[in-house]
Amino acid sequence: MSKKRTDAELARTQTTQAALVALASHIQTLVADQSLDSRCAAKLVRRLKKEAATLEDSSAGTKASRKMLAMTLDALDTALFDQGAMLLVAANATLRADDVSDGATTQRT
Repeated sequence: MSKKRTDAELARTQTTQAALVALASHIQTLVADQSLDSRCAAKLVRRLKKEAATLEDSSAGTKASRKMLAMTLDALDTALFDQGAMLLVAANATLRADDVSDGATTQRT
């Protein structure tokens, strides 16, 4: 459930859509380089999306900048998904290596 913002709150925001795009792009780069933990990045993304919703409610920015922000946030979500998948594959490989080193001979299907 999202909290409705008052006109005073909407007027107070100093954030621009260009700043959100730049920040999201930087976070995406850090996630892709594995310099930023995916859990931390996910929390930052949630906050960015809340700020983007506030900007949208205030009717700030152009249609093109809103579209660019949406595309950047989608790309960031994809990078987070890819990193999560990569971590899952690595964890699975580690578990399989542990099974082999322990001499487990049971067949898995």
